[in-house]
Amino acid sequence: MGISWMKTGAASANLAKQDEAEKQQQQEQKGLLWRFSLKDKEEARITFIDGDLDAEGHLNPPRYYEHGLYNESQRSMSFYVCPEKTQPELNHKCPLCATGDKAALVAVFTVIDHREFKTKAGKVLKDQKRLLVAKPMSMEMLTKIAAKRGGLAGATFDVTRMGDKSAAIGSMFDFVEKNPVDTLQATFLEEVEVNGVKKTQSMFVPADYEKEIVFKTPEEMLKLGVGASHSAGFGSAMAPGGSSAKPSNYSKDL
Repeated sequence: MGISWMKTGAASANLAKQDEAEKQQQQEQKGLLWRFSLKDKEEARITFIDGDLDAEGHLNPPRYYEHGLYNESQRSMSFYVCPEKTQPELNHKCPLCATGDKAALVAVFTVIDHREFKTKAGKVLKDQKRLLVAKPMSMEMLTKIAAKRGGLAGATFDVTRMGDKSAAIGSMFDFVEKNPVDTLQATFLEEVEVNGVKKTQSMFVPADYEKEIVFKTPEEMLKLGVGASHSAGFGSAMAPGGSSAKPSNYSKDL
C-alpha cells in the first residue's frame, strides 16, 4: 500500500492545530491596515501622513524589531514583533530567535496609496491608507529625503521598485509635491459608522501603531506554534501551527 495523503494520529492533530492557529491569526488581522509594497518594476504614488522632524531636526518614527517569514502554505510573508530585541528590559526569550532567525530593526509610517484596486466584487478602491515599514537602508534614504523636504508629512512621491532584491517599499522616491497636513486632512475623507450613526471624518491621520502592529509575548507565539522554545536549541523557523516557514533572510533585506 502506498503512503496515504490523509493525516492520522499525531499528524492529524497537528494539522488541526495548524488550521486553528492560522484562523486565529487571520481573525486578528481583520480590519488592520495592509502594508505598502511593490512588485519588481512596479510604480505607485504615495503621500506620507506622518514623518515630521523633531525639535532637533531628526526623523524619529516609531521603531521596533521584527521577524519576517515566508509561509509556504499561505504563499505569503508573516511578520512577528521580536519581543526579545524590542523589549530587552523584560528579559523576553523570542521563539523565532531560538530558531536562529534574525530580527530586523524597522521604522513605521502611515501613507496614502493612490493606486486603484479592484475587489473581487468589482468595486474600485483608491487612496487607501497603508503602513510603510522601512528597514535600516530604506530608513537612511527616507531620513535624507526628510531633511531636504522639511519632513515627510504631506509629501507625495512617485515610488518605483527596481529589482526583486531591492526594498519592497520601493528603491526610488521621486518627489512630486508637498501640501500642508491640515489641507490634506480636509481633502481625504471617509464615512464611518459609530454606534449606528454614520459620520464623515478625515482619514489623513497616522495609524494607531499599538493596534496595527500586533505584539505577542513568547508564550503567545509558542501557543500558536511559532518558533521554538530556547531549551530546544536552534532549528527551522516555524509559522503558525508548526507549518514550515522558508527562511527569508529578512534581517539582511533592504
